Amino acid sequence: MANYQYIIAGLPDFQPDFEAREFDYDELVDFIRSQCSARDCGYIDWLEAGFDEKNLSHLFYSSVEDSGCRFLREWFAFDKRVREAKVAFLEGRKPDEEIPEAGDLMAIFSTSNLIEREKKLDAYYWKEADEIVLYDLFDIDVILAFIAKARVVRRWNRLDPATGAEFFKQLVQDVRGTFKGVEFDPNTK
Repeated sequence: MANYQYIIAGLPDFQPDFEAREFDYDELVDFIRSQCSARDCGYIDWLEAGFDEKNLSHLFYSSVEDSGCRFLREWFAFDKRVREAKVAFLEGRKPDEEIPEAGDLMAIFSTSNLIEREKKLDAYYWKEADEIVLYDLFDIDVILAFIAKARVVRRWNRLDPATGAEFFKQLVQDVRGTFKGVEFDPNTK
């Protein structure tokens, strides 16, 4: 059941502007699943599993590599490089030369305002999703890219400015014992 044209035509248009959008992520993904084949639903399951950091292991990344889905392979290879660059940044070392995005990522990670840093990082992921499917029109890869971007929108919908500031304040408190010198000022723009 490859109703890609129908599914894609019915999807809302999201922009990476971090403004609240009225939509129910779970309802949207359920609609997409109801129109997809079992194989495509499996790809959606892989994507959803990758949004949970508990699942991100060597086994997960190698299994995705063998999944048969180009979007998943490229998306999670990118995700792994971003995470490796972040670890290098936090450890104060230069990232591996095999990370082509290292310069961009180091600039993002160096942003002192935590909320702005997260916005820049989410925008970078958004751009990657668009680039992966740049020449695709009606296939599962376009749908997976849409779900990845919808996940970003959902994340920011949950964080009004006060909630977002409180969330990041808590995040800083959680990591303060590990990373000295991290300061949080919710009034910093």
